[in-house]
Amino acid sequence: MHQTTLPDGATLAYHDRGTGAALLMLHGFTGTARSHLGSLIDDLSQHYRVIAPDLRGYGMSRPPLRDFPPDFYQRDASDMAALLDRLAPGPVVVLGFSDGAESALVLAASRPDLVRGVVAWGVAGVIAPQMAAAAQRWLPVSAWGANRAAWRAEIVATQGEAMLEPLISGWAAAVAAILAAGGNIVYDQADQIRCPVLLINGDGEVNNLPEDVRRLAARIPNARLTFVTQSGHSIQDDQPEVLLHLIRHFLEQVC
Repeated sequence: MHQTTLPDGATLAYHDRGTGAALLMLHGFTGTARSHLGSLIDDLSQHYRVIAPDLRGYGMSRPPLRDFPPDFYQRDASDMAALLDRLAPGPVVVLGFSDGAESALVLAASRPDLVRGVVAWGVAGVIAPQMAAAAQRWLPVSAWGANRAAWRAEIVATQGEAMLEPLISGWAAAVAAILAAGGNIVYDQADQIRCPVLLINGDGEVNNLPEDVRRLAARIPNARLTFVTQSGHSIQDDQPEVLLHLIRHFLEQVC
């Protein structure tokens, strides 16, 4: 992986593979570029330049350790703007999953000069009460049983045992604070997004509510929304070929 230092001194590690039109790929909560998006990186880097960071505090992008101030979505978007300003690949298509999807849309709204298109899945634009309540049910981490064994193993493998509790409790506190402030992540500024946007959610999403992503799509001037059947939050795991087909078709249109 390549490595750079962000303006505030934080470390940012990133993959930079392939040639052609540039894609920026953003992973989700508790993941890394490879753990969440590895298959997509491998496929798309055959035809495009793929820039895929471990977001601040995750994986190889340490120090500092990951934390969750209430503006962490905006901070991640600012980090990506700094990376793109430094690499100067020209306007990119941003592909984002979950937390990375929200930050992809924040980046498109705040720095339209950097973004020519967005594909975002596992997204809502807001923190719904159901999402904040679900996060509270993750606590305490010490009580996790067999139903969360796979998630625990993933976090330990990618972030280390010591980060398990801080990641879960930190994210739960942050989304509670966002909800208390009105719940907005990117919905309020979504009408400022000028590039084409493809929103994709699984029809089995539980906490990113269908009504919220529909509202988000309606607020973005040039957005299309697709629901993938027989999929939950992680479409790249549940329906990888469907997701790849949708991404490729979008890229053919905007690159």
